Amino acid sequence: MTSLFTTNIFPKSKDVAFITGANRGIGFELARTLARDHDFHILLGCRSPAAGSLAALKLRDEGYAVENITIDITSDDSIRNAAEEIKKKHERLDLLVNNAGMMVRGDADECFDTKRQALQDTFNTNVSGHALVTDAFIPLLSKSPNPRIVFLSSILGSIINRLTVKCPLDEIDSIAFRCSKAALNMLAAHYARKFKEKGWKITMVCPGFVSTDMHNGNGAITPRQAMGNLVRVCTLGPNGETGTFTNDIGLIHY
Repeated sequence: MTSLFTTNIFPKSKDVAFITGANRGIGFELARTLARDHDFHILLGCRSPAAGSLAALKLRDEGYAVENITIDITSDDSIRNAAEEIKKKHERLDLLVNNAGMMVRGDADECFDTKRQALQDTFNTNVSGHALVTDAFIPLLSKSPNPRIVFLSSILGSIINRLTVKCPLDEIDSIAFRCSKAALNMLAAHYARKFKEKGWKITMVCPGFVSTDMHNGNGAITPRQAMGNLVRVCTLGPNGETGTFTNDIGLIHY
C-alpha cells in the first residue's frame, strides 16, 4: 500500500483536474478514467476527509496521480479553503468538474409543509453550491492555457423535454431535482457566455441514468459506461465547443 500523498510528487506538466463529489460513483470513475487514459493529475473533491482519503489511496494504489481535497459545496468557508489549498499546491487549475449533487427521494410527493425544504436543500447543493465553487476557482482556471468547466446536468432539467407529451421520462416528477438542473443549465450558460471570448470551454453533460447511490443503486448503465461523452468534454481542445448541453446521443434541447 502506498504512503500518504506528498506535495510535488507528480510532475507539474500534467493537466490538473478538480472533481467535486469524487469519492464514489460517476466522480470516482471519471477521476480514474482521466488519470489512466489522459494523464491528468486528479484532485478528488470530497465532503468527508476519511472517504476522500480512502478513495485517493485506492486510485494511487492503481498507479494514478491523485490526491484528496476536502470540500463541502454547501459551506462557503470549505469552498474557500479548498481553493486556497489548490492554489498553494498547484497554482492553477485546467479542468473543474461540478459533479456533486443530490436528489431528495420522493420530492414530488412531499406535502405542503416539507416541499419548501426539499426545494431549498436541493437548490443549495445543485445550484448555489456550484455557482460558488465556480466563482472560487475562476482565478485558478484563468492561469490555464486551456480552461474547461463541466457541469453534470440531466435531461430531466430540459424544459422542452418536459413539455413533450410522449417523452419516455414524462412519468418522472422529481420536481426539486428537475428545477435545480434547469437552473444549473442557466448557470452554466451564464459562464459559457461570459468566458466565450476568452476561449474557455464550458459545457453541460447528462451522463444518463447511471446506477449510483443517488439513484439508490438503480440505473440503466454503470458509471464506467457513462464515461464516453463526459470524458470527451473534459478533454476538449482549444477548438472544442462551448455552451453545449449533450449526452452520448448528441445535443439536448434546454
